[in-house]
Amino acid sequence: METPAEAGRQSGRLESLDIFRGATIAGMLLVNNAGDWDHVFGPLRHAEWHGCTATDLIFPFFLFITGTSMALSFAKRRARGAGTRELLAHTVRRSLLLVLLGLALNALAYLAFRSDYLRYPGVLQRIGVCYLLASLVFLFHGTRGILVWTGVLLAGYWAMITLIPVPGFGRPDLSQQGNLASWLDSTVFGPHCYIWDARTGAGHDPEGLLSTLPAVGTTLLGCLAGVVLRDARAAAASRVSGLMLAGAALTTAGLLWSLSFPLNKNLWTSSYVLFTAGCALLALGALHLFVDVLQQRGWGLPFRVYGLNPITAYVGASAMAYCTILIRLPLAAGETIPLKKWVYQTLYASWIPGVASDYWSSAAYGFTYVVVWCALMWLLYRRRIFIRI
Repeated sequence: METPAEAGRQSGRLESLDIFRGATIAGMLLVNNAGDWDHVFGPLRHAEWHGCTATDLIFPFFLFITGTSMALSFAKRRARGAGTRELLAHTVRRSLLLVLLGLALNALAYLAFRSDYLRYPGVLQRIGVCYLLASLVFLFHGTRGILVWTGVLLAGYWAMITLIPVPGFGRPDLSQQGNLASWLDSTVFGPHCYIWDARTGAGHDPEGLLSTLPAVGTTLLGCLAGVVLRDARAAAASRVSGLMLAGAALTTAGLLWSLSFPLNKNLWTSSYVLFTAGCALLALGALHLFVDVLQQRGWGLPFRVYGLNPITAYVGASAMAYCTILIRLPLAAGETIPLKKWVYQTLYASWIPGVASDYWSSAAYGFTYVVVWCALMWLLYRRRIFIRI
């Protein structure tokens, strides 16, 4: 009987890309599900503003992978006879589904945290919008157009965010209030932003409107990686070296640009785009060498089961996390406690801090999420159930 791995190889799927995608999803689950947010290891936190931690690599990696997958998927669909109109219809439908799923998760978070306002932007919403806009560039402008549009988006965003005065603030200084992206999010979304100060009427959203433009650039750079990987005429060594050299160049360029335009995930600065895309290229190049070329696959199976059902894992784990906060267990004197807090205190905080520390206890809770959802995705993988949207 044909195994899922054999089926993937025969269909032309790149297992390195599946593993990369799965590792990124596993990272998302780990950093999004700390047991105690007051005790989180530094690498598992986002940078407060300027800077880039390991956690700040996760979301751009996923957008980069989205672009890479797009280039490979569109090539396969065209080989089967799909035209531009069919590909565009598929893209629009998928983008809308991602946005709707993101809004549904936001609604669940609104109920779980008993928020005053429903947040509109979000991770899946940004993925959906970036996927749509990058697809339009890819379908109608080709590889050369991808290069041009990426340059325009990154240079244009740099000019807007550093040169245009911020209404009510003046000369931009890239602080949380002193930048055009935060002003636009505050103006359009108001208290529906991720961060909102009712006293000053200022807010910020890390998945806001203006910062989506450079995020499209991240997706387009992923498309270029897909163009390299789908070139069957190129030798494997050429593909690997091309990815690695491009990765080193972009990482260096991002670091150099950060001297004047800091790395910042909240603003998705252009230097951050180059740096994180460079890191993604280095990781993908190394995985392509070991997994696809040298056939060293076995170690990556736990990540591959994530990578074949990424949206299912992300949405399911996020919904589960919100539900554990929404569900409350009764205590004495009529009080209640969120299910998450009860589980964390009973199974983790009751003994791990005595052996290690509160930080390890908090991380262990998140790691449990990764293991549990890996087991669930394994069941789908064994039954060859791959949920696409």
